[in-house]
Amino acid sequence: MDTAPASSSPRHERGGPEEGRRAALYTALQEGGQRLAVELVRLLHRMADSSGMNPTDFQCLTLLQVSGTLTPGEIAESLCMSTGSVTGVLDRLEQRGLVERTRHPRDRRKVAVRLTPGSGRPDTASGTGMREAMVGLHADYTDDDLAVIADWLERVGTVLDGVARAPRPHT
Repeated sequence: MDTAPASSSPRHERGGPEEGRRAALYTALQEGGQRLAVELVRLLHRMADSSGMNPTDFQCLTLLQVSGTLTPGEIAESLCMSTGSVTGVLDRLEQRGLVERTRHPRDRRKVAVRLTPGSGRPDTASGTGMREAMVGLHADYTDDDLAVIADWLERVGTVLDGVARAPRPHT
């Protein structure tokens, strides 16, 4: 007779075959995540190159596309850059007509950086064939599968943001 509480499930039991499988899956997720990070950095560089920008400028542009209007300080924090370096990036993006600096709507002492309306931002995704590759990758997944993947990506983004913003221990 099973004496385990009714709420326990085999995948969370300690020492069972499922624990070994789960550990192997976590290892696969970790290794796959590391490979994904490397490939994303490579893709960032390729997309930056095809847009005629350096990777840092392209990363800032992408951050603004994803996050919307930010202050230079928020950009610096997000990209782990000094505010002086961000000023140079913004100068270059502004010269290309991709961003504009305005007064912050709630704090006139601050500057807000936003994408310029209808700026003709570089469409580098189509130049790399990424959209077609992603459509092909997802073709065999059901809508329910894609919903799980989208949820996972949202959660991963939140967790990674929290880890990146966490205070670092002094060593």
